[in-house]
Amino acid sequence: MENHSFTAVLGITENRSRIFAFIVALVRDFDTAEDLFQETVVQILKSEHQFDPTRNFLPWACGIARNVVRQYWKRRAKSPSTGIEETLHNLATIATDENAESWARERKVLRSCLQKLPEKMQRLLMLRYGHNIKGKELADSTPINPGSIRTTLARLRTQLRQCIQAKTANE
Repeated sequence: MENHSFTAVLGITENRSRIFAFIVALVRDFDTAEDLFQETVVQILKSEHQFDPTRNFLPWACGIARNVVRQYWKRRAKSPSTGIEETLHNLATIATDENAESWARERKVLRSCLQKLPEKMQRLLMLRYGHNIKGKELADSTPINPGSIRTTLARLRTQLRQCIQAKTANE
């Protein structure tokens, strides 16, 4: 086993959720993002000698993640669908924001918006995005009509986006 520097391992450990969020924002699939996160970690460890320890680790690591995702899209010969690039860019910017206070503020706003939703809807979002449950298993886990789960999730995402935009506009 290779001996990797404490700085690289610590940087990955401290920024795991942000790097992962960045990848999820780009590929929009938790399973794929997990695989790409693992590839990113390998690339970070292989490239750690190129990291300047006087600079912030997160933007450097997200640059590597961006390259891993680009390679993924190239291998898959597809790219993100048009119309959502701005949203993906905004999520990626949040994920790589060097200001930890900004990251914490965004999470606080999201949590506040989630708490405004009915418990049944919070549970649906947690099952889908927190536990990555999809399809029939998701339908079996909720009292929502299986045929309307996709529509319900789309409406919930829109509702959350509007709530977040309203709260952040007031800051």
